[in-house]
Amino acid sequence: MCPLSKDRKLKTEGSKSVTDKKDKEVTTTPTEAFNEASQALAESISAAQERNLKYAQNVFENTIALLRDHAESARSMLKQWEQQAQKQHVDPKVAESYLSLFRAPLNAYQQTLEVVETASHQSIESFKKATESFEKALQQGREQWEESVRQVQRTSAEPEK
Repeated sequence: MCPLSKDRKLKTEGSKSVTDKKDKEVTTTPTEAFNEASQALAESISAAQERNLKYAQNVFENTIALLRDHAESARSMLKQWEQQAQKQHVDPKVAESYLSLFRAPLNAYQQTLEVVETASHQSIESFKKATESFEKALQQGREQWEESVRQVQRTSAEPEK
């Protein structure tokens, strides 16, 4: 077999698969095509929501970890100041006055961090539930669409009286 005939065979096989594909597309009804497109769209939306949720969770977790690290650093610094004040024999009342000046915002920061963390967890859970509801609604809509298509097909298949 010469190289040219081999190329012709490949072209013929390739053309045949394209023809088969065209035949399949022609046999697909508009309702089936719409159903497939709707399904692909629903899956795409669902995947995008899942990615968005994972991204939001990641941002949230990283932010909370950073804020916790900052709070821990501030606590550590306060502890060092306390130790330094003791080493330098600073009047305990004076040292406590200054340290309480720094503890107050740190405590407020810690409380705010806890509130933000709780609120963020609740928001993420709400988003998860909304996503689940959306996916369920998409599935129900698709099922209703398919049932409507079946009814139309049955109705059109019945002979007119």
